[in-house]
Amino acid sequence: MKRLTILLGMFFFSHSSVSQLVYAEWGQTISNFDYENSTGGTLENLQPKIASYLNAGYQVQLKGDKTTLILGGVLNTYGAVASDVLLDNYFEWDVTYAGIQTGITYYFARSRSLLFYVKPTVSLEYLVRGTQTLNNQVFNLSGEDEFDNLLLVPRVGIGLQYPISNKAALYLNYGYGRSFSLAKARPEDNEKLNINSHMVGIGIVIQLPGCNCAFKSF
Repeated sequence: MKRLTILLGMFFFSHSSVSQLVYAEWGQTISNFDYENSTGGTLENLQPKIASYLNAGYQVQLKGDKTTLILGGVLNTYGAVASDVLLDNYFEWDVTYAGIQTGITYYFARSRSLLFYVKPTVSLEYLVRGTQTLNNQVFNLSGEDEFDNLLLVPRVGIGLQYPISNKAALYLNYGYGRSFSLAKARPEDNEKLNINSHMVGIGIVIQLPGCNCAFKSF
């Protein structure tokens, strides 16, 4: 992870002469857990939960003005709820991950001032905090193998962007992601735990000084 961060940083530094922008995005996440134990059993009655997320970072605009490279930080909260009617039990999970994200934004169409884009990204995230609630008892998930390890999340997004000036633009984004299995792969334990997430958010992109780009052109 450290080597990846250094390489990405060197790449963006080497492109300091091209157009650069900063962005920030906030929105809501609807997430759910997909769990399977070593015998193929699953958790029943799992329901999605709504939480929030925050992204921020840099973009480098490539030649042709249709593609930007992304490097930023993410703070994502996921959760799920479940109940056992037979035993009258209630379960709830809340986990927050922080990490780095890279990807591209490709603008494929325009309608007057609106730009439409697709945004494939991948993020590498680690657990900041996490709790599991069983009825009235709350348990800390730090140190639990199923959660407390690196989380790799590929996502694909789609959205539209609208200029509010020559230097800034607002955008609306929808993204879907499914994490790689969180459980550590061991020969004696074939558990699988994935997080599915739907994200809807609003963001702003601002040109840095010296950026040779215009939001009103395509």
